[in-house]
Amino acid sequence: MKSRPPAGYLCAKLAAALLCTGSLALAQDNSGNSDDISALKAQIQNLQKQQLQYQKDQQQYQDRITEMEGQMKAMESKADSGSILNTRILTDADGKEVAAAPTLDESFLKSLTRNFTFSTYVRAGFQFNGNGGGGNFNFNIPSWQGFGRERLGNENDVYMELTWMQAHMLGDGPDVMDVSMTFTPAIVYQQERNTFTTSTFQGVEANGQDFRFVLRQAFLEMKNVFKSAPEITFWGGERFYDRFNTDPDDYFWLDTSGYGAGVYNIDVGVGKLAFAWLGGLNDSFLSPGIGTFFKHTFDLRLKDISLGPIPGSLALVLIGNFEKGGTFTQGYGNGTFVNGVFQPNGALVNLTNPVHSDSAWGIGGGAIYSVKFGPGGGNNSFNAYALFGKGATNFSAGDDFGSIQQAETTILAFNPTTPAGTRINVGDVIDHSFRYRAGFQAYVALPWYHSEPAPVAGTSKEGKGVVPAPPPAPTPLPWFSLGMWANWQFNYQGSALAGSTGPGLGAGGVEVAPNAPVVNRIVSGHVHTVDFGIRPAFWIADNIALQGQFAGLYESNNNFNVNNTGTAGLPGFGQRHGWMGVFDFGPVIKPKGGYYTRPELRFFATYAIWSDSLKGMSTPVGEFGTPFMPPYNGNTNHGWLFGTQVEWYF
Repeated sequence: MKSRPPAGYLCAKLAAALLCTGSLALAQDNSGNSDDISALKAQIQNLQKQQLQYQKDQQQYQDRITEMEGQMKAMESKADSGSILNTRILTDADGKEVAAAPTLDESFLKSLTRNFTFSTYVRAGFQFNGNGGGGNFNFNIPSWQGFGRERLGNENDVYMELTWMQAHMLGDGPDVMDVSMTFTPAIVYQQERNTFTTSTFQGVEANGQDFRFVLRQAFLEMKNVFKSAPEITFWGGERFYDRFNTDPDDYFWLDTSGYGAGVYNIDVGVGKLAFAWLGGLNDSFLSPGIGTFFKHTFDLRLKDISLGPIPGSLALVLIGNFEKGGTFTQGYGNGTFVNGVFQPNGALVNLTNPVHSDSAWGIGGGAIYSVKFGPGGGNNSFNAYALFGKGATNFSAGDDFGSIQQAETTILAFNPTTPAGTRINVGDVIDHSFRYRAGFQAYVALPWYHSEPAPVAGTSKEGKGVVPAPPPAPTPLPWFSLGMWANWQFNYQGSALAGSTGPGLGAGGVEVAPNAPVVNRIVSGHVHTVDFGIRPAFWIADNIALQGQFAGLYESNNNFNVNNTGTAGLPGFGQRHGWMGVFDFGPVIKPKGGYYTRPELRFFATYAIWSDSLKGMSTPVGEFGTPFMPPYNGNTNHGWLFGTQVEWYF
């Protein structure tokens, strides 16, 4: 583009020339200096030409801008509206829309990252047993497997969650839908604990429960869908869905997390309404009629209900479920020999005994009370809950195929001569089950402290002088914190023993024995489980504390076996019970503030003792049960773990 002389500068030169022309014209009359007049006229003509050229350049510049704007509008009209790259509205570092293409500077880079956040949760460490060998187990009671474990000094895995979130993907203007993305992969390092392992996994760690990646979250949220209520939020994908847990023992007593879609933050006056539809899939077993086993979860919640003069808020939960029944005839090999035949890992194989289950329904719900008191956020809080679920409602989005397998195993235990290929019919075993849950957790940090310093005095109201400002008082931090919790569950699956054997299945799943024997036998399947404990921490310096934990666990009706001989068998049935105590103590490096302050570096010594009825079933390798490991200290009903662990999140 041509350079342009400033308009003011040209006008000034032209005016000066005209003034000089008038003055010199008078001089010409007096002196007759025609040569000077001619020179000035030439200068004026030259300036006039420059002005005309400037006006021409200005018009060309304006025409070029108009042409470029037209091209931009044409490109926008042809853009694919379904592409985020084409519909994205560029914003500056303050979130304001950028009209033209930004230059590659610091402000532009901030516009790309200002809505990006990253967070993580990590725990890692080692532990060794009472005889000095590796501590690749934790202490827990059989019926509590899968529900959690006493965490302090009792977690034998390495776990990491990495969360990326991008907000305002389409911009944050009032006329666009507000879309955000969340993605959370997790890394689990549970059984294969060899240091810097590079060889192929062998032995106990080769069962798929070792170092692995797990996808925990991948979902979108969409706000401003309705301009009259922009706070209403839709979501879809896989996510942690409004879950509740007791942190000291990692027990998620309400957790319908999984794949699905939903909407929340609907203001209905008395509270905020949320609804979600989630699906749970078990693809380990195949049915020729329905394919894989699938569970529907319909989750309706009313939250933030005010209780008037009572502090805190109430949440009401209603959950419904459905699982389509069928006859399952095939599964997948695990690299072992069954009846002398090798089953390649992952290969499709016929089940030794096909199993049939009726379709199952479920309904349940309950109430959750939450309150925060004093400053300090979650470090001073109290939560209580009461839940009831019947049938397929188990307070998670996970399927109930485990109940089908347990019922089949129990029926075969009462019928040890059942030939291979006989179909086992567990009927409506899922519908007949039910469970109650109740509990509380409380966290207290003492002394309570001010989250902000007291106001500082300044200029007086009349503006006459200044009131002396006292020095700000130091903000005291808690020197003592205490976590307390208790959980109770009453579970019934007695109908698992009511079933029958049916026609056998031959090649291709064809029934071959039309008159198979029928078995109907019911025994007690009531299981009570209690878990309670305290975790105190006492700071001896700003960042050093002494921390301990005591937890007690109890379960009834454990170690069912067919002959009632007292041998460890199937958890959850029979006439026996068991208890366990877990004690932990050690120094901790963590900032003052309360239970939830992190990072936390722990050094621990953990001792557990349990009743004889739990021998051989109280030291699982992972959180979800078998295989069990001996405590390695010369006894079978108590043991030690020592080690160190770091935990942090941000």
